[in-house]
Amino acid sequence: MAVPPPSRPDPMNKAALRTRLRATRAAFVSHMHPDDIARHAMAVAARLIPILQTARCVGGYAPLGNEFPILPALEQAASRGIATALPHVTHRDRPMDFRTWTPGTVLEKGCFGLPQPDTGLPIVPDVILTPLLGFDRALQRIGQGAGFYDRWLSAHPASICVGIAWSVQEVPQIPVDAWDMPLHAIVTEKEWIGPSS
Repeated sequence: MAVPPPSRPDPMNKAALRTRLRATRAAFVSHMHPDDIARHAMAVAARLIPILQTARCVGGYAPLGNEFPILPALEQAASRGIATALPHVTHRDRPMDFRTWTPGTVLEKGCFGLPQPDTGLPIVPDVILTPLLGFDRALQRIGQGAGFYDRWLSAHPASICVGIAWSVQEVPQIPVDAWDMPLHAIVTEKEWIGPSS
């Protein structure tokens, strides 16, 4: 009787890919000095200026753990008089929205422990800076798996979505489902990937 070959991890398995990418990102950031992290955050904020200065409202996120720190870019947008917003989530089965936010606003711990504005008006940003776990050169992203950003982007197709990540989060190919929404561009501490703004 033939013995089946040992099973290998399926590179297209999203759950396994998320686990690997979380570990990769954590290891990468854990070896960085806080000053280097801050320097990279400011460099990415500068790289985003061309697209941010054309926006009426920029949506971002308050980073969790070792997600790329994007608040300096939002602070820069706010200093230019551009409205800024952060995601607001109340339940896994409810749509995410964005609420107005300004630098210094106290954030509350929301669903999944997400730091988010507890007040503020719902607003539709025309540029979204989105966190992710992984990305590829085809501008596909893989997130935490709850689908909040995919559903939001599907409902707001005119908004430009720029993925924000550390360069080590790049993989050759992201597995794509029918509901996954591609990004318009990706920005890492090293480069801008995709069409110029």
